[in-house]
Amino acid sequence: MTEPNSTTIPPQTHEMTTNPINKTGEQRQHQQSKHPDAEITTTSWDNSDTESELSKNPKSISWCVIFASALANFSDGYQNNLSSNTNVVFKHTLGKSYTSAIQTRISNALLVGAVIGIVGLGYICDIWSRRGGLWVTSSLVVIGSLLATLVFQVQGQGVHDMMWYMTIARGITGVGVGGEYPPSAAAALEGSNEHYDHLRGPIQVLVSTLMATSAAPICTAIYLITLCATSNNLKTAFHAIYAISIFLPLFVALLRFNMRDGILFRRNNFRNQFTPPYLLVLKRYGWRLLGTSSAFFVYDFINFPNSIMSSAIINEVVPGKDVRQTAIWQFILALLAVPGPIIGSYLCNKIGRKWTGIAGWIGYIILGFIIGACYNTLTSHIAAFVVLYGLMQSLGHMGPGATIGLMSVELYPTAIRGMSYGISAAFGKAGAAIGTQVFTPIRDAAGPASTFYLLGGLSVLGAGIYWLLPEGRDIDLGVEDESFGIYLKGEGWEGKM
Repeated sequence: MTEPNSTTIPPQTHEMTTNPINKTGEQRQHQQSKHPDAEITTTSWDNSDTESELSKNPKSISWCVIFASALANFSDGYQNNLSSNTNVVFKHTLGKSYTSAIQTRISNALLVGAVIGIVGLGYICDIWSRRGGLWVTSSLVVIGSLLATLVFQVQGQGVHDMMWYMTIARGITGVGVGGEYPPSAAAALEGSNEHYDHLRGPIQVLVSTLMATSAAPICTAIYLITLCATSNNLKTAFHAIYAISIFLPLFVALLRFNMRDGILFRRNNFRNQFTPPYLLVLKRYGWRLLGTSSAFFVYDFINFPNSIMSSAIINEVVPGKDVRQTAIWQFILALLAVPGPIIGSYLCNKIGRKWTGIAGWIGYIILGFIIGACYNTLTSHIAAFVVLYGLMQSLGHMGPGATIGLMSVELYPTAIRGMSYGISAAFGKAGAAIGTQVFTPIRDAAGPASTFYLLGGLSVLGAGIYWLLPEGRDIDLGVEDESFGIYLKGEGWEGKM
């Protein structure tokens, strides 16, 4: 690997030699419009594996990468939804010993672990490999899920020790789940960009948000079927849903045997830089990073607690607090959220990422205030409450839920895509942890309707942040990488890529 060379070439040659991805005429015109007619100075990076670097992955490999990312996101969504069912099981089996403090601690264990995994793997997948980072995450999810499945085996040690054991197990799982996000999101975007650039947005939404959202009703359905088959045996239901969570990441790991890093990453990465030039990155992308991080924080602050605490909310309004009835309404609620990301995948190309997100925030604002204002009336008619609650969740998944992850990978060059997404998503998980921590105290102090008012109010802030974000639909990823390399060269950076 040699240091970058500076060459002076005409714009047309420049476009053909630096961007290996075939472009349509419209894309070429779009790229050439970004450069003046005069000759330009660009940065070329010598590579010892030139032929490999210039060759795109076969479509079969790209689809393998995309499908593995989809299944991984399904597994991660399944893990997140386990928290909701776990709360019901422990509340009924442990009684008053399962305090709100313990409930919050176990929920936050997954989130704290996720923050560690997101930041760590965001860095690793940029300087090492998307594929290598994903192997680490799958292993951690398997280990953590196996430990959590065995939690009732240590019940004899006392509830205190049992709950700390569960906290540690969920924390390990969280590191794997969180670590999955940066390399998986980056790999899926880069894989779809090779052959389906014009569809990369919808593909990313379907691979990430739809799969994670679809996991919720499936997890709840397994839980409900087990309850019906075992006469409401909660421990058996617990073991059933957690046992499946062990096998999902194993299937993901098998799919990744055939995975290969995308051409964008092979040509633009910091593998030779233990410490990439992050100060220069912040100088160029700092405001953009602040925007995606803030939007992620606000969305997860209001979405995550309303999702994982949904069983507790529904349990309060179900007559007699019957576990099976609670599970049925929880399944319906989870199912109502699924159309959201499907609609979002269409709108993100039709009207753009920014406006799709803003539309979702507006839905949150309207329904959040309606449910809050009519809470007492709605909870006496549980069907109406669940439908409005589910519609609100669906609009959230359609808007910021579908687009914030997409924008957090699309708005940054390949060499820093993993870390940029990692920082943004870490702020999101921090927001989720804080939201979960304050959710129950707010409900206890101000009443159950207060959390819906809070959701509506914070959604105004979320819509404002989205207004300031750039649109990612028309960004050419190859041109963005090229521009980033020229910028580093112009700033005097002499490292290797």
